Order: sequence, then structure tokens, then C-alpha cells
Amino acid sequence: MHLHSLVLKDISRRKTKLLVAVLGVVVASAAMVAVVTTFSAATDSLYEESNNFGANIIVRPEVKTIPLVAGSTSMGSLFTGENYIEESDIPRIHTIMDSSKLSAVAPRLYGVAELGDSSVVIMGVDPDEERKLKSWWKVQGSWISSENTGPTEVMVGSDIATPLGLTEGSLITLRNGNISMDARVAGVIESTGSNEDAYVILPLAASQYLLDREGKVSSLEVRALCNECPVEEISMQIEDKFPGLEARSMSQIVRNELAIVEHTRSSAMAVSIITLLVSTLTVASTMLASVNEKLKEIGIMRAVGASDVQVVSMLFFEGAIIGAVGGVIGFAAGTVASTIAAPLLVQVTPSPMWSILLPVTGMCVFTGMLASILPAKRALGVDPAEVLRSV
Repeated sequence: MHLHSLVLKDISRRKTKLLVAVLGVVVASAAMVAVVTTFSAATDSLYEESNNFGANIIVRPEVKTIPLVAGSTSMGSLFTGENYIEESDIPRIHTIMDSSKLSAVAPRLYGVAELGDSSVVIMGVDPDEERKLKSWWKVQGSWISSENTGPTEVMVGSDIATPLGLTEGSLITLRNGNISMDARVAGVIESTGSNEDAYVILPLAASQYLLDREGKVSSLEVRALCNECPVEEISMQIEDKFPGLEARSMSQIVRNELAIVEHTRSSAMAVSIITLLVSTLTVASTMLASVNEKLKEIGIMRAVGASDVQVVSMLFFEGAIIGAVGGVIGFAAGTVASTIAAPLLVQVTPSPMWSILLPVTGMCVFTGMLASILPAKRALGVDPAEVLRSV
């Protein structure tokens, strides 16, 4: 009879003890799967929600400051360098190494125009990209569209709309020197507490025409999602790709994101280590008790010629079976537990992580075999002669 058949036959005779050992692995693997699934879903949700933070990299022309000094008297500073970025260069940003991490690249063009008797700041944007960055804006009316074929549409901030009496559908005329543009207010942005409250926002092409800056943008606001690399690295890649531009990450947001991610990873790792330790001890205890119960059988096997390798292989095979069965059942139990608990704990609904099924099962098999070391040592200590004398 093969050793594997002996192990399976022995397991069938000790179903209750086997069930206890498997249950220990199931609890450990289920806890591990539940934690990993829940925290992974929470992390993904965090990054998805972090889109609402807006841009985390600002790209603008690099300007050098030269101090003007006459004797011991400062005469101010002289700024040198380009003031605009060529719009035709923007697609090159998608050629950086981590371009897949870029979720939004929003060009902006700033300038001043006349609205009635007032001077207002206008901001030209790519409506589609801007909407990705400012998804939390509450607009009374509608967003401007890049595909609008009618009159130019604009959005106005609340600080402009209220004093000028502008509402959705209002018609305005913007002027810059000899250039004028009739436009319709598509929406009014509710107060955001930022500079945009005082801006007139219009499509990039319209702003370039009004400001006589064809093909120019003032800056790029970039939203980079990067779970495994710092945003600062992406900033350096952008600067390498665009000599003459500076890309500055908004470190506070980045640090907060990384801190939260690191916290979740540490929590998951701690729980995983604890559950693995508990699982190993449970399996080892159960198998050691089993070895103690069948010392005579082991002694007789060794007396009739079973080698140390064969005895150890039997116990390791038994530990592997316990780990494999417990790992698969634990994966299913952990997935179900995460589906129930995650909406209550972190307000997310996770999906089964099939990608961790094999790693979790493999880890449980390894745990079962590791737990077999002590029982194997006990089995090898059995003296066949002494066992035969006691029979």
C-alpha cells in the first residue's frame, strides 16, 4: 500500500480530529482573506474618492528670478523664462514611464477680460478633463461642453454671479482689447471657497481666442493615482520629458494618501501574521496529539522497514492535505465574511479576489507542512524495539 493511501485511510479513521485541524486553518485563512479583501476594497475606494481632491501635480513654465540690486539698494526682481506651455506639447505627457497612473491632465489658460464695467479673471479649460478634477463642484445649470456647436458657453463663480445678477441662461459679452465674445451662462458654480469662485470659466479654445493666445496654456493640473510609487517620481518624469517646465506635487495630499494606504497595509499584515501563527499552532497541536495516539503503529511501521523519510513524508502529506482543504474553504468563508462586513465597516462592497486563491491555499499548505515538523520529530523518536516489546 502506498504511503499516500495509508495517510488517507488514517484520516478517514480520525475525522473528528481532522475536522478540528482543518477548522483551525479555515479560521486563519478566512480571517486573512477577509482582511485582505476588505482593505484592498477600502484602498481602491480611497483612491477613487481621492479624485475629489483635485490635482496633485501642478505643471507650469519654469521661471527664474534675478534680483536687481544697485549698490546696497534692492530694485526688485526680474523674472525670466517662458510664460506659457505649448498646447501641442501636452500629449507628450502621456509618454512618461508611469503614464498609466495619470487619471486627468487638465490644461488651463488664465487671463483678464472685461465683463460690463468690471474686470474679471477668465480661466480656459478642457471641460472633459476639468470635470474629472472638479467632480465635487455643484453647478446650478450645466457644465460647459467641449462639443457645443452653439454660442460659447461659460460657467461663472458665485462671487461674480451674485453681484452681476447672472443665472443660467444669462447672456454676457467678454472683451479683451479689440476682441469681444458673446457667451451664454451655462451654469453657476456654488461657492467652493477657492479662487474659482471669482472666475469666468470657458472652453480652452474660446479663451485662447479671447486672450489672443492661440495654442498656449498657462499650466497643467495633473491628477496621478499611484499605489506603489510616489507622486514625486511622476513629477520628475514629467520634468525630464519637458525641459523648461517644473512639476510640483502637492505633498500634503500625497502624504495623507500614502499614510492611509500604509496604515491599511500594516493592519492587514499584523492580522495575517497573528492568524497564521494561530493556525500553525492549532494544526501542530492536533497532529502531535494524533502522533501520540498512534505511536504503536509508527513503531511497527519502522520495525518492518519504513524509513525516516517515509514516516516524515506521511506526516507532511497529512499536513498538506489539512492546509489545502482549510485554505480553499477559508477563501470561500473569508470572501463571504468580507462581503457582509465591508459595507458595514468601510462602506465598500468588495468583489471576490480570485487572484489570491492560489497564494492563500499555498500558504495554508506550507503552514500545514510547517506544523508537521514537531509531530515528525516526535514520530522519529519512537523506538521500534521498545514498541515491539510492549505489544
